[in-house]
Amino acid sequence: MTLRETYQTEIESIIARYASKRSAVLPLLYLAQDTYGYLTDDAICEVAAILELPPTDVYEVVGFYTLFYDRPVGTWVLQVCDDVPCCYCGAEELIAALKQTLGINEEETTPDGMFTLQRVKCLAACDRAPVLQANLNYVYDVTPERVQTLLADLRARAAEARKQGVSGRFAEDYEFTRDGRLVQIERFSPYRPREFVNEPPVTPTTPPPAVAPEADAGLERPDTRKASPL
Repeated sequence: MTLRETYQTEIESIIARYASKRSAVLPLLYLAQDTYGYLTDDAICEVAAILELPPTDVYEVVGFYTLFYDRPVGTWVLQVCDDVPCCYCGAEELIAALKQTLGINEEETTPDGMFTLQRVKCLAACDRAPVLQANLNYVYDVTPERVQTLLADLRARAAEARKQGVSGRFAEDYEFTRDGRLVQIERFSPYRPREFVNEPPVTPTTPPPAVAPEADAGLERPDTRKASPL
């Protein structure tokens, strides 16, 4: 079945958010990627047809954003941050442990199609380094000693991952407990704008000093005006 046949209501809801129909290209590509596993030529053309765009316009978007995959990837895409803070805390050792355990290198997928390994730059969680993303689920404080536990947990949740897709639309946060278990934690509260309290104006306790009238204030001034040469 096509995307339109399967997700007609959701597609209409997405397109209705935007003043221009073409603006829905990103969410529809994520929907297609989660449906087919990656963005095939047929999937890209299908999105282009829904949005009434030339296929080349959609191909350009897929080629620009790194979270769109135009080739098969694993059920879990493991992205390890190797930026400076994570490297100081053991990111290279974590990558080495993943490569050894999975038997693959970066940008490769395990033979069973379960895991794809990637390096990425800065996941904006430097205080919990080393940080790994699994289909954009954040996993904090991942050390080489915790790799086996992490991979076992992800394998156990493979059916859930296949249902949700690799695009991270339903991503959550995870951390290791002191006894080595991997548990989901609550994400930080969404941003709330600052609330300002309207306080009544303060009434001055003393009257302001009197200001001399302009005419009187200039009586003592010397006349420094010069005649115009014109």
